[in-house]
Amino acid sequence: MISDSTRSRLRIAGQAAERLLSSHPGTTVWLEGALACGLAHATSDIDLRLVGDAPDLPESRSWLSDGVRIDLQVSTPDQMEQLRGLLRGFDVRADDLALFRRVRRDLPALTCLRTAKCYQAGQWIPVINSGEAEVYRAWGVADRAETVASLTEDLIGLVVDGLYASADLVLERLALTLASAERAAAGQPLLGEKWLPLMADQPWSPRPLSALWQDTSWGWFRPIQRRLTSALLSCHLVNDALGEPNPVSVSGPGWLPQRYSDGWFLRRADDRVPLTDAVLLVWAKHLESATA
Repeated sequence: MISDSTRSRLRIAGQAAERLLSSHPGTTVWLEGALACGLAHATSDIDLRLVGDAPDLPESRSWLSDGVRIDLQVSTPDQMEQLRGLLRGFDVRADDLALFRRVRRDLPALTCLRTAKCYQAGQWIPVINSGEAEVYRAWGVADRAETVASLTEDLIGLVVDGLYASADLVLERLALTLASAERAAAGQPLLGEKWLPLMADQPWSPRPLSALWQDTSWGWFRPIQRRLTSALLSCHLVNDALGEPNPVSVSGPGWLPQRYSDGWFLRRADDRVPLTDAVLLVWAKHLESATA
């Protein structure tokens, strides 16, 4: 059900779009961010983008309308087309991460593009198509998986050194990142964490935290492995036609799956173990059967 805050902001956004289009013929106006996804609260802003290449377009600016702040960004069609080019395919190799680094750097802008809706005849129409949304989904999950891996590396180091108070904080951050990965896997854009309770199931966080760090088997970590594996598998189909080979053998805590264009890996810090599709499925099945 649409909230009053959302309804009023959509009305204000439509009015602002009509004024912009009247003042700047030949342009388009996009609504972006949480409001474009139907989310707003009592003091949230409206994010609009004016897209055109005329020399007299205004500068990016903000103003108040009916007590609501409108933030306007101004872009050229070429700028948006270059950004949109990153949604033409998911292509990142484990030995060549240049494109992945660029996508991660531009992910906030890509999220704006993913959420963008163009104002046409009183309606807000999605800017990108379903195929581009699927590529965004793969990039989003890959980004979140990378962050989960980085946080896990920190978590291992903190636990080994007995810095449990800091480990508690990192685990909370990891839980939020994992919930965000699942929302990306479900086809939702990577909005700010404040929207997660409205978009996701309750983020996983074990209690009490102090009891975890004495579990040297890291059995409590298996839900993290399972959930991240499930998020990645939802984006990348695997071929299990070769049957069930022997499970992969890795030692130590904190191993997580990773999926690049050149295949699956188990990763911990700088160590990577390549997996076939069939071996990945066996590892995932083992996680499901293991008791935490």
